[in-house]
Amino acid sequence: MSTSKINARFSYNNYLDASTITATASQAGYPVSNLLSSIRSKLWKAQNLYEIHEKNCKIYINATTYTVAQGSYTFAQLKTAVEAACIAQNLTLLQGDGDRITFSFLSSKTVNISNQTNAIWFTLGFLGTSDRSGAAIIADERRYNTGAWIKIDLGFPQNVDFSALLAPANEVFSCNTATIRIQGNNLDTWNVTLPVDEEFEVSGEGAFFAGDVVQPCRFWRIFIDDRTNNDIKAAVAFMGSSVIPQNTNIATGFTRSREDTSIKLVSENGTFYIDRRPKVLSLSSISVQLLKDDDLMEIEQLFYDLGIEKPFFLCIDPKKQVSLKLSQMTHYLAVTSPLDLQHVLRGYYNLSIQLREVI
Repeated sequence: MSTSKINARFSYNNYLDASTITATASQAGYPVSNLLSSIRSKLWKAQNLYEIHEKNCKIYINATTYTVAQGSYTFAQLKTAVEAACIAQNLTLLQGDGDRITFSFLSSKTVNISNQTNAIWFTLGFLGTSDRSGAAIIADERRYNTGAWIKIDLGFPQNVDFSALLAPANEVFSCNTATIRIQGNNLDTWNVTLPVDEEFEVSGEGAFFAGDVVQPCRFWRIFIDDRTNNDIKAAVAFMGSSVIPQNTNIATGFTRSREDTSIKLVSENGTFYIDRRPKVLSLSSISVQLLKDDDLMEIEQLFYDLGIEKPFFLCIDPKKQVSLKLSQMTHYLAVTSPLDLQHVLRGYYNLSIQLREVI
């Protein structure tokens, strides 16, 4: 079945569920397996690590080249590796003013930032291309990491047409200023030009991708480029395929309602007491009209597999034809009503469902 570019996407086939997940090392108590839980209070938190590889391992001081051993480092480990590589220059690597990294020397040195060949400068927060001299050279931006990633091996090439990262329920997404990318390759190699390298749309609710990837890949990963953030975390991750009705779409006229589930009590003298609870989104009068043949079978199978207990993503407007951003009409939901299929004519049916946000 060809993929529609504008129709709603019912996304429930999460490749992360059936594949071996590898990821940036997690903080203690926050494993990457928490991303597979449907409960949005469980978190994955990435360690702050600096990944040094062949493209960012060179340091140039006083026109001399020094090479940092490739590997994945905490800041303490990176400090040791950099100081060992540059021992001839008596370099001390510090993290001080505004958490910016500083090159500290016993005497004035020239740091050759103009030499960008496989250089470590951007990794450590040194911007621009001008050389700098002195006994203390301070980076332009703080750096807590070189990004975080979540990766799967599907065993054979497959398409990904929807991907998402969600914040914990009723919290702001901690990576809401990050650049987040969906990347695909047929080799487990990432420091090269990739067949698929597309950007998520990021907001306070999470990060979403609903593009038109036409290149199947065996390896897929979500890369979070958020180097100035020391708290990279997410509650739900999705990377997979969708059921996309080809000859019809969700009809206009559905209702979005935001319910505050807090309990309000009133004392005898009229004082309000509030037991604060989450605010929950509900979608009612969701209708998909004139389903037929493959569309009908796929939608029926989707709801048979999900039942009322398994959540899924519904991306109503993947091309933002009537919405300002993907997060406005992309929701993590579960079914709260029977699957009603009304026979219209011959092989045509209308679908009606009610949905509620999963928190």
